[in-house]
Amino acid sequence: MKHRDKASLYRELAKLTEADFHLDRSLSLLIGQKPSPEKRVYLEGMKRGLEAGQGIAESITKNNGVLVGGLESSLIEAGERSGKMAVSFNHLARYFAAMDGAARQARGALIYPLILVHMAILLPELPAFISPEENNHPLRRIVIALVVLWLLILGGSAAWRWLSNRAVESASVDRWLNRVPFMGAVRRHWALARFTQVSHACLLAAMSMSETLRIAGRAAQSAVIRQASEDASEKIVAGQRFAESMAETGAFTTEFIHSIATAEETGRLDEEMARWTAAETMLANEAIERASQWLPKIGYVFVVGFVAYRIITMMQGIYAPLLRMTQ
Repeated sequence: MKHRDKASLYRELAKLTEADFHLDRSLSLLIGQKPSPEKRVYLEGMKRGLEAGQGIAESITKNNGVLVGGLESSLIEAGERSGKMAVSFNHLARYFAAMDGAARQARGALIYPLILVHMAILLPELPAFISPEENNHPLRRIVIALVVLWLLILGGSAAWRWLSNRAVESASVDRWLNRVPFMGAVRRHWALARFTQVSHACLLAAMSMSETLRIAGRAAQSAVIRQASEDASEKIVAGQRFAESMAETGAFTTEFIHSIATAEETGRLDEEMARWTAAETMLANEAIERASQWLPKIGYVFVVGFVAYRIITMMQGIYAPLLRMTQ
């Protein structure tokens, strides 16, 4: 399911839940609105689970495991246990709306460089269409160049997705990706935003600190944070304080640890987690904006060099026959 669809789905669920609609009735209303196929599968799966006596989180995990991730199941579980489902649905609606906006911004920034690359491939071959050489038709070169270009684009995209999935389980891959210029900052901010978002929901559900860390660590979709959360959880069970146990893992920034320690002392840890969720979401969007500004510029350098090379090639294709004739 696309981020845009998930954002609208959870927004509608939040509105109905806030209006004290029973969840069964809410699901029936949304199914009756003729949603997209994936939304319908999600809603019918949840409804089927509730009718079988399953909890909300359990019905989503068992019947919609392909459509949901760790963040969704963790937030919905925390909302169910705290009796504040609307808060969890609103969290998810805002998160997926932000992710959808970030994806749109990134795609928009790549349109112009892609157009330039395609023009650089096509335009220099125009003279060859006017006077094609035997056994060297330009159409073949264009097709080969376009195939190579899109293989590189699709291959690079697939490699990034594979590495991102590996980073959920492998701390070394996660650390390596976090060092990638521009995109590393985006990943770090989103991971902490997911961590604090789920932590806030778990604290509202009055879960223990150790359980909160384990659930939030899994939902962060970062092996570094998950490993640190599990280590901190064990330290809490051994008697350490929340902020102190997190500080010893070395996975969180000093500013974050200090603010959490202060909130722990004042008894406002849930409010601080909510504040960090908003702040990290904003920082993630700012990092995406920086990446969308600078990565195309870096790409322009390579594209311009390629275009210059192709222009020279085109000029040679135009004037070479004339030079041969004069000779």
